[in-house]
This record gives sequence, structure tokens and C-alpha cells, in this order.
Amino acid sequence: MPSPRLAINTATALCPGWWALALLGLTLLSAAGSVAAAEKRTYFGCYDRDRFAGVALTTDSLDVCVNNCENNFYRYAVLSGSRCSCTNTIQTRIVEDRECDLACGKQPDQNCGGQNAQALYETGIDVAGPVRNLRIDGDQKEDTIAIRWDLPADDGVMVEEFEIVAEVTRTYASFRIYPVRWSVHNTSTGFELSNLQPGTEYNVTVVSVSGRGAGGRASIAGSTEIGRPDPEPEEPIILRRFESTILIQIPRATNNNGPVNYYRVVVHYVNSELIQQIDESQLNTFQQSKENKVPYYIAAELEMKEDDSLLFTVGDGREYRSYFNPPITARTHVHISIGVVSVLNHVVRVRYATTTHEQHQYPDHHHVNLKTVEIERNETLITILTVACILFGVVLTAAIVLYVYLHFKTPAANTRPFGDHHELTLQGPILEVENSGFMPDIYEQRGFEAELRDIIDGLDATKNHARKYLSLDINRVLGSGKYGDVLLGAVQRQEHDMPAQVHVITDDMESVDQIAFLNEFRRLTTLDEHANVILFYGVCVTPDWCYLLFEQMQTTLKQTLLNARVPPSANSVKFSTISEEIVVNILCLVCDGMQFLVDNNVVSKKLCARTVYVNTKFEVKVSAFGPPLQAEDTGEAIAIARWHAPEVIKFQNHSTKSDVWSFGLLIWECCCLGATPYGTITTDNLFAAIRAGQKPDRPAFMYEDLYQLCLNCWDLDASDRPTFDDLRRYLRQTLPMLRYLLSFERKQNIQLPPYLPHLETLGGG
Repeated sequence: MPSPRLAINTATALCPGWWALALLGLTLLSAAGSVAAAEKRTYFGCYDRDRFAGVALTTDSLDVCVNNCENNFYRYAVLSGSRCSCTNTIQTRIVEDRECDLACGKQPDQNCGGQNAQALYETGIDVAGPVRNLRIDGDQKEDTIAIRWDLPADDGVMVEEFEIVAEVTRTYASFRIYPVRWSVHNTSTGFELSNLQPGTEYNVTVVSVSGRGAGGRASIAGSTEIGRPDPEPEEPIILRRFESTILIQIPRATNNNGPVNYYRVVVHYVNSELIQQIDESQLNTFQQSKENKVPYYIAAELEMKEDDSLLFTVGDGREYRSYFNPPITARTHVHISIGVVSVLNHVVRVRYATTTHEQHQYPDHHHVNLKTVEIERNETLITILTVACILFGVVLTAAIVLYVYLHFKTPAANTRPFGDHHELTLQGPILEVENSGFMPDIYEQRGFEAELRDIIDGLDATKNHARKYLSLDINRVLGSGKYGDVLLGAVQRQEHDMPAQVHVITDDMESVDQIAFLNEFRRLTTLDEHANVILFYGVCVTPDWCYLLFEQMQTTLKQTLLNARVPPSANSVKFSTISEEIVVNILCLVCDGMQFLVDNNVVSKKLCARTVYVNTKFEVKVSAFGPPLQAEDTGEAIAIARWHAPEVIKFQNHSTKSDVWSFGLLIWECCCLGATPYGTITTDNLFAAIRAGQKPDRPAFMYEDLYQLCLNCWDLDASDRPTFDDLRRYLRQTLPMLRYLLSFERKQNIQLPPYLPHLETLGGG
């Protein structure tokens, strides 16, 4: 900003002789006194009229003009008759005070300039002005609001920093949310406010802070997108069960992350001993669930009025908000779950209650009178125990008689020696079949080949390849699974041979595997292309064989990580040839691919560094179909269970949340450059160790924030694990702050966890 001295020097250059020197001295003394005082309404001097200055308002009052300029954070109020303007810099030369000879109309004792002059007054402002054009940047997000602004006018007081304050104006949360503050650099023109409450409106204020304190402020209203309902809704109370209906009571739910618009009623056919939690990505209407062989479906969507609870009959055969509520199958074990649906601004979020066997208060579900139920149950129990004791006595007596008879009648030569011990074993694999609750009627009628043909016929013509365009290397078996072998091959497309993974579909699958294959293949054919998912080239069908053709990448992420290890003997600042940024960016790209699979109801079931593929440009792709391939270094089958969640190891309950568990191990595996997770535990002992709380240790070069992300993925309660969308958002936000996540610098006592190939293959685990 030009100082008064500059303006004075310009003026005196035009005044000849000693009069100019005298005028200069007097003006300097006057200006120095004005700057020192800098009080509101202090007269600053008389200057030539600036005919190009913008008029702020027209007024005959000095006070009105000064107040207006003060409110807009200008240093000077300029009056020329009734013409009021504001400025931080003086553009004209100083003149003698007698040229400012006009009295203010509303305040005759004050000077309002002259015919060709203007009078300047101090406003008392010595702080920075507000930012300009404050605005919301981008779309709504659950816990962030992005804002942008233009810097204050550069002729005002220098800004040292901007202070940003977010205060809640409206929220669904039941707890108090305190204002949040941030400080940003004085050259910043944008900021992302993070860790905000979902579904909440905020008043966001940006304050310009200078050496004299807080200055101008600009405010704008912003809001966050609703989040997943919190807390989890309660289980319904089962009041009564008949042959085909169940009467339930739905408690009123609360939601801190948005409104409660609807209650979903979910019916789940379960095994009486094993509860498999609902995979929300596969939850659908009754008809769709039946087609997909899924044992749970949405029966109704309801609104709750002012009452504290809602009574509802499950299985009444009616339709509720486009969901059909079919009769319950008689003599089946059914769990009822409640989902809270939150809808705002076309965004829908749902959370379901976790069901347990404890939701059933009574074994028969017919009575609600506690005394009657207890008496009837006691009498029935006594009768059953009496009959059981009599039968047991009869059977025991018969067994003793039969033993004595056989003991004396059996020849001694046929007696089996004591040293010949053989355990009673099953001669074949034990196959656990999930109780889906639905019989595959269409499949049983038409057969596997007819169903497969329908899927293939529905493919685009470009995805059907003639056998002459497919070449196979039958000596290069990449993997083997329950659907068949995977070979290395090449497919000719547009006169170019492209490397391909060729899945040879076997013709001797078990019926349950055939159904699983058809479901996976059907989902696969509906997937669009994605930059981070292995490309499906199509099929090649001959009279004898069916081949599925997939893109073949250069190498696996596992091999890339192992190749990046720098030996301890090497003279290197870092122990990795790839940077921390590349590793975290790879994890972001894996998240993008996995979120795409989640959006299309596909569960990977095999996520680890060996099933993620990378090329020399660090383009990343995840595999969406088939078995995990064989280890590149040993050629043996991969023991993928090392990356499985505990519910998968124990019950084969795959879901998107079990993929999140695997992704947590992938984070650890990437940061440790291909090290083996649980390096001190064999695969057979994994489940017991995990249930006991054992997790991969945090290496010294992996910092707490990133390790905490892994721990969140390894939560034993699958419903508490983050989503892939949460994971990729966090990783991308932290990319500019890698020094707080990961460091590959070679420091004293830094050791990489070991890579143990014998534990990662089926032969050694």
C-alpha cells in the first residue's frame, strides 16, 4: 500500500520554492500524527478529487460514510460533497486544506471535501478484510465439506493466516457437537473440513487474521451427506408364530447420522446351529433372492408413526412399498432382522440389526403368557424325560445282553488284536452345504449345461471367440480350483496375440459347485470394464470344452514387492526400490477395484498380494473370478486361508466384509514388502490364534495411523469393519502426508518381517 509520504512527495514535486518545503513539513507532521492515532473519524487530509473512484453510497453524513467503509474493512472513508467512497490506498496528490471547503449537510461542523477536492478520514481499521466469493466446492460427502474462496483485496492489511470455524446449525445427532476450528496458510484458497458429523448442517466461517488480530469474516452454509445409521437398530421381539406367519414388535430406532424414514423387515432362513450373517450386497426382494439362491430377503418396508414401537405380521402375503411379504415356510428356523433406512437428498443409507438365536423367547412361539408357558413347558419336559429314561433303560439292557451273547459266541481267532487301532474316518471330502432356504427348482429341471448355454448365448458377439484364435500352453498350469484348471494361453484380437488366463471348466463338478459356478459366471458377464479389475475377454466353446478367457498381467503384486527389497548389505538410504507413495497409491487402486466389485455384488474371496496384478507402469488390477493361482517362485498352490477372515476359516461365510479383513492383511503385506502374515503360525492353527486376539505385529517403519487402519479391518465383528469406500477415501486423503504413515528409510534396528514361502503354500501350512 502506498504510504502518505509517497503521495506527499508526488505533490511537492509540483510546488515550486520554499512554500513547497514548508507545506511538505506541515503535511508530514499531520500524516505522522494521523497514522499514530489511526482512530475512527480522524481527519487524514485533503486530496485531489479521484473522479474514477467507485461510489460506495451517496450521503451527507460523515458518520454514515465512515461506518460503511469500516464495515467493509477499508482504511479510509472518502467524502466529496455527498459522494462517499472507500479505499485502502490514496491515488491522488495532497492539496491544501482550504480546497476542502464543503460542510457536510447532516453534520455542518464536519468537512465533506470541495468542488475539486476530497476529504479523507480514518475508519480505525487496522486488520485484514474478509475473503471474497466464499463457496462450497464439490458434492456432499459424509464427513467432509470442501470450501473455496478468493483472497482479500491485495491493497489492504496483510493476512497472516485464515481461521476456519464450523458450527452446527442443524443435526440428527443426539449428542452435543462442539464447533471445530482450523488454521490455514495465508495463500490458501481452499480447504477440506474433515471429521464432521454426517447428516449435519454447518455454518462455515472464514476469518482473516492479521498481526492486529481477527479481521473480516465470510460465512456460508454447508451440509454433510447422511451416513450409515448409528447406532445399530435393536432386534425385533418375536411375539407369536403360527404355521406361515410370525408376529413381531419393532422397537423405535435412533440415528445420529440422518433421519429414520423406514424400517425394513428381513427374513433369514438359518441353520439351527450355524448363523451366517446377512451380506447386504446380496440382500434383495423375495423373487430376486430366490433366483440367486440367497437364503434371506426383504419382506417389507414400513413407516413408524409417533408410537414407540410397531406391530407387524411377517408372512401375511401382502406387499409393502414394492416388497412382497410371502408366507413363511412351515417347520423352518427363521430369524427376523430389522433394517433402518435413512433417506435425504436422494441418498439412501441402511443398517441392519445383528440377529442371534436369543431373539426367540419361546421354543414354539405360540404363547405370550409367561406363567402358562412355564407350566406347560415344565409338564412337557417331565413327560419327555420320563419316556427317555424308560427307552434308555430298555436299550441299555438289550445292548448288555447282545454284548454277552457275542462275547461268548464269537470265535477267539477273529478277535481283533489290541495293537490294531483304526479311527473311524470318512472316506472322502466333507462337504458343508449352506442351507439356502430355497430349492433350485429351475436348475433341477433344466440341468447345468442348459443353464450355462443360456448365459453364453446372452454374451455379446465380440466375447465369443473361435477355437482357431485361441492358443494354449498345456504345460503351464497357473492354478487349479473346484471349477477346473487355469492355463496360460493367448487369444488373437484385432490381429494381435494377447496373453490370457484360460479357465478350463471341468465337466465333473459336484451339483452344489455347479450352482455356485453359474451364479459367479452370471455376475461376471454383467460386469462392465474397470481400470482396476482383470478384463474378461470372453468365452471359447467347443463340442468338448468350455474356456473362460481373462487378461494376463505381467506379474503379481507379491513378486513386485519381493523384488523391491534391497539387501541389508547394499549401500542404500532406503530398504525398498519403490517409494512409499507408490505403495499407498497401489492400495488406493486396489480399493477402487474392490469397490467396483462391491457395487456389482461380487465377493472376491481370495484377496491377497498374489491375486493382485501390477505392470511396469504400476497399473493395478484385481482378479474377480477363479481360484488363486500358484506361487510364482515355488509353483505350489497358495494357502489362501492365511488371508481369510475368521468367519471364512470356520464357516466358509464369504462376504464383502471378509474381503475387507483380507485387505487389512494386504496393507500389512504391501508395507512389509511381501512378508508373510502370521509368520509364526501354521495355517492349521490360524483360527485359534485369531480368536485369541493375535494379529500381525506393527513394524517400526509403519506408523500408528496406518496400523490402526489395519486393526479396523481386523475387527472380529464383521459389521464394525470399514467399507472399501471408507478405506480408499482415507488412503487418498493421507497421500499428501505419507511421512505420518510409512517410511522405507534404513534406520538402526529396522528389520523387514520375513517372507516364508513354505507357510504360504498348501504343502507347508
